[in-house]
Amino acid sequence: MNRLVLLGTACVLVACSRSAQFEQDQKYYKDYSNGYPSETQNPSDQISKMGQPKKRVVVFNFWNDTPVTHNGIGRFSANELRRDLFATRRMILPTDIQENLETANYVQGEQVKVAQLMQAGRKLGVSVIVIGRIARIVYRHRGDEIGVLRRSQSLAAADVEIKIFDVNAGREVMAVGKSGEASSNNLSALEHEKLTDPQYRAELTQVAVRNATRQLVPEVIRAVEKMSWQGQVAKVSGNRVYVNAGLASGLVAGDILKILTQGDDIYDPRTGAFLGRSKGQMKGTIEVVEFIGKDAAIGLVHTGGAFKKGDLIKLY
Repeated sequence: MNRLVLLGTACVLVACSRSAQFEQDQKYYKDYSNGYPSETQNPSDQISKMGQPKKRVVVFNFWNDTPVTHNGIGRFSANELRRDLFATRRMILPTDIQENLETANYVQGEQVKVAQLMQAGRKLGVSVIVIGRIARIVYRHRGDEIGVLRRSQSLAAADVEIKIFDVNAGREVMAVGKSGEASSNNLSALEHEKLTDPQYRAELTQVAVRNATRQLVPEVIRAVEKMSWQGQVAKVSGNRVYVNAGLASGLVAGDILKILTQGDDIYDPRTGAFLGRSKGQMKGTIEVVEFIGKDAAIGLVHTGGAFKKGDLIKLY
């Protein structure tokens, strides 16, 4: 009897072992059932997508496209988005860029001046531009009409829209809008005095705008992280190439970077409309060997040459 129990146990163990191996084999053949693995299954391709350097992002002050004239509400909304994006530590928001970059200066009617916007982005040395519009602000007030002490509620709502542009590709990659609201309940004998206070209405508007803007943060992150990283050559001295990305961006010693020419802006020959930007031509590679300043690096020439200031850099 004991021998039968031991034999049965052994069979179970063998069966379990064979089942695990069988499942592994099935997964192997399934992965290769359609021929060679796809690019997403290639280990080198998978690893190359990990640990991408952080992209440089600039947020223009939002355009207040409403009749509600609260001073600085467009700048306030942009600052809220900048602060929340900075807190994620998943991108770089340069602090040395002028704060007077206004969305309204790059909009004509319902159209964005994409070519001018991309030129501004390249001058600023950023990969991503976010512009914004406050599309609507609404107030409402409701309360009891009986009694000396009145219970009232003040409400505000705001619709905020953004557009995200890939400067390297010269195109819009996302347009999204969110709504936010704010309310204030109070018990007052002063009827509508507080509601008509401009400062009170402005504060309520800011809360509504903040609540709308916070919802945009995941959308910006999603769009930015889909883009490929790119930087620029800042200076060339012999076989040493200085680039505008370093430790803060996430580069590490030994990284191999491709050097490419700037692409060309392409326009429709019939309408003159901006169509996008062509890809640059490969010039060679460098290896990151040293870091300087807050966010810069030095690379030694690996292959190629004739590099110059303004050339583009990408991870190899």
